[in-house]
Amino acid sequence: MKAITLLGSTGSIGTQTLDIVQSHPDQFRLVGLAAGRNVKLLAQQVRQFRPDIVAICQADYLPELKARSLTWSLSQFCWQETKG
Repeated sequence: MKAITLLGSTGSIGTQTLDIVQSHPDQFRLVGLAAGRNVKLLAQQVRQFRPDIVAICQADYLPELKARSLTWSLSQFCWQETKG
């Protein structure tokens, strides 16, 4: 089984990758998700795939992400401030 951390999980390539992961649960384990600003979709992905770590681009989005993801206890939430 391959462990995967997916950067850009809420974008089109990210969601297509998650479709593949979901179709092959015996081959892939999702350990991390990272996204930009789509908190609603990221929280949905957290509840569905139950990764160990989740990252979002701005600290301002962290409280909403935590609130939307309460059904799953993550070992770590983090953020990285982006410039520009």
